[in-house]
Parts: sequence; structure tokens; C-alpha cells
Amino acid sequence: MLDILYRDDHYVAINKPSGLMVHPSELTGKEGEFAIHLLRDQINQYVYPCHRLDRATSGVLIFGLSSEACQKFQELNNENGDVDKRYLSLVRGHLLEEKLCTKDIKNRYDKVYKKAKTFIKPIAKVELNIPVGKYQTSRYTLVESKPYTGKTHQIRLHLRGENHPIIGDRRYGDHRHNNMMLENFQLDRLWLHASKYSFIHPYLNTMVSIQADLPEDFQQLLNKLEIKI
Repeated sequence: MLDILYRDDHYVAINKPSGLMVHPSELTGKEGEFAIHLLRDQINQYVYPCHRLDRATSGVLIFGLSSEACQKFQELNNENGDVDKRYLSLVRGHLLEEKLCTKDIKNRYDKVYKKAKTFIKPIAKVELNIPVGKYQTSRYTLVESKPYTGKTHQIRLHLRGENHPIIGDRRYGDHRHNNMMLENFQLDRLWLHASKYSFIHPYLNTMVSIQADLPEDFQQLLNKLEIKI
């Protein structure tokens, strides 16, 4: 059963587990489990995904209960403050200060660079007495990211551009640190979680704030690293 975080007459939100695809596409194919089908069967109603989450990312995922509700949601504007999204991630190195990232990004699917804007800030830092590469210790930071635009892999690319790739990111990350985490803690995934999604409800005209607790494996990793939030 999917963990339903919020539901009204127009929208329903779940805490998507890491590894679950949102819906079938040309990239995913039609085989496997998809959140859109599981939720439809769970609430016995068709649902329409309002936004995307990467397969490996966990956290708040919102669906419209009608195509109209979905369209109205997608017309909300981050720049105007209609939407406030927050993500938590574990990254390589110590992020020393908050920063607004505005570099254009290009993921593996895009043919051109696209404008993107993400605010990042450090939450907690840790240094482990575990050597990685030429360094005798390994440093990590728990980072909160707030994307103002919604480009594919935006947070992952902006953090990599700051030399702080997300741990567990096989596409844009540092394989040496990914392997160290797996070997020492037996935990392997993209450590990126959509922790909070706030939006001005298109029908109620009030601010709705939906939060998703960290999944057990993410909290387990933070406990092993002795990071408290």
C-alpha cells in the first residue's frame, strides 16, 4: 500500500518510495510497477501526475484527481511563490554556505542547455575516518535544496556543478564515494528525498503544505553517520 500523505476532492499526494517509477514512458517501457497504477487501484479512481520525481528519488508526489486539476496545478509558478519545494540530499564534501545556483544545465536527454535555478544550503556536516581515493578521510553534507524551476535532474546537476554530487548518483556522482558507502554501510540508493511540497491550492486559494518523513533507509544512513536533523 502506498503511503497517502494528503487527499481532498482535487488532489492526492503520496510518499513515493525510492525505486518506484511514476508512470510508463518511452524511457521506462511498460513493464514493472508504476505509482500511477498502484494509486489508481488503491483509491479506485483515475489519477494524473502533477509533476515528476526520478525513479530513484523518494518523497512527496502529487496527483490530480482530474485532468483539469492536474492542468491547474501545472500552471502554478515557483517564481511567484505559488509553489515551494524542498529536497534533502547527502552530498560529497562540505558545503560551507548557502548559495543560489543559476547555471544552465543539460541532462543526458536534452540537446541544449536550459535555464535552471536552485537554492541550496547546508544542514549538517560530517567527516569520517574512512579513506577515499587520495584522501585519508571522507566528508559529507546533508543539504536542503529549493528548486525554482523544474528541469529534469536539476538538483543533481546543480549540486554536481558545485562539486558536491549526491551520494548514490550513478549518473552524475562520484563512484568512489558511492562504493565506499555501499561497502561500509551496505546501503545503496540515490540519497535524494522530496521532503516538502507547499502550493497555493488552485481551487481553495489557500496554502497547502505536504511533508514526507525520511524513508527508513535514509534515516538509517543518517543514524550511522551520526547526523541529526
